[in-house]
Amino acid sequence: MKKYFILLLSGMLLAGRATGQDWSLEQCIRYALDNNIAIQQQQLTAEQAGNLLFQSKMTFLPSLNANLSSSLSWGMSKSMQENADGTLIEVQEHRFSQSFSPSIYASVNLFEGLKKINTVRRNRSNYQASQQEVERLRNEIALSVAQAYLQVLLSTEVLAVAESSYESIDVQLTRLKQLVEAGSRPYSEQLEMEAQLAAEEVQRVTSKNQLDNNYLNLRQLLDIPPSSTFQIAKPELSVGENFEGEDADNVYSLAQDLPQVKGAEYRMESARHELWIARGNYWPTLSLGGSYGSAYYDSRGQRFWDQLVDNRSPSLNFGLSIPIFNNWSIRTNAKNAKLNLHIAQLEVENKRKTLYKEIQSAITDALAAFNKYKAAERNVIAAKESFRYTEQKFEVGAISATDYNISKNNLLKAQSEELQTKYQYIFQLKIIDFYKGADITL
Repeated sequence: MKKYFILLLSGMLLAGRATGQDWSLEQCIRYALDNNIAIQQQQLTAEQAGNLLFQSKMTFLPSLNANLSSSLSWGMSKSMQENADGTLIEVQEHRFSQSFSPSIYASVNLFEGLKKINTVRRNRSNYQASQQEVERLRNEIALSVAQAYLQVLLSTEVLAVAESSYESIDVQLTRLKQLVEAGSRPYSEQLEMEAQLAAEEVQRVTSKNQLDNNYLNLRQLLDIPPSSTFQIAKPELSVGENFEGEDADNVYSLAQDLPQVKGAEYRMESARHELWIARGNYWPTLSLGGSYGSAYYDSRGQRFWDQLVDNRSPSLNFGLSIPIFNNWSIRTNAKNAKLNLHIAQLEVENKRKTLYKEIQSAITDALAAFNKYKAAERNVIAAKESFRYTEQKFEVGAISATDYNISKNNLLKAQSEELQTKYQYIFQLKIIDFYKGADITL
């Protein structure tokens, strides 16, 4: 099975935690994969499937069982005794007797319609499907962690922009108060600037709350205890100048080993073997058995070991069972098994089509996000230039505080939009890398 995530060793993660180092995306993914309960549950389910596979292989061996039985009896009983003259008479007396019977029995099915072979094959397919389910969960969690990690990075940058905007307004308000006191600017502009500063404070608090919520979401995905300190590393993320998309057919050819597809294929193989198992019930069953036993009775007057030798009773038997009529149950089970195979085949086809559609959507979304980011980037450049001129005019009293605040809000909105589209584009690229089998790294 091709691995989609080659991550840092656990020892590096533990060392990073011990020194208080900020967690990288790779460390977060590794920690989540090592501690997620859903993955652990599915791994136990896969282990159970492995045990069933082992047990089905062991059914080819003969069964061997030993039996020991002992009985005690007492009470009145009749027996024949010989008189002195040689005649036999019936005597009734109170007697206590005991017996001991050891035996051993072995049996093996010589032929039963190849059901054992197909059972092994079915259980092997089930085991492989269970392993693919583990990989599917690991992939989903890794992508969820990557998305949550990028949301934290986005919130961090949005908060930085909000704080910078607040500080800028605060500086302008301080300067404006001095001008109002000097009588060169009206008091109404000071009131407008104070209202803008309050709005900037709300935006800053909102951004801080969003960052805290995104950190909480990431911590919950990792199952990190609330009392432990946790900070993520903040890598420098750059966006290329060009993105022309990817060829969906090429990406799809690289995604054939994804567990959602392989798992469906293994379940289809399991259904095919289940059909052959059901059809095996049409065939006769031939079995071979053998036993070896003996017995001891204290009423015979012989010694224990002598009786065990004299009472030996070996046996060998063959059994042939031919199905003739079973209330249509064999035929019905075979028909249902065939229908289950068709269902599994359709599921494989559905998984493949769904995967191809997801790849097409991921490429389209990435291209749209890139174009939107580039448009937002140009908008920020224009908004910065516009605000620079507006700020210069405001400082010389050429425009009002209202015009200044409008221009400032437009810049803040453009910067926020740029950050949103930037991280959306980066996440879409990670999804495409995932389909191509590349590592999820930043």
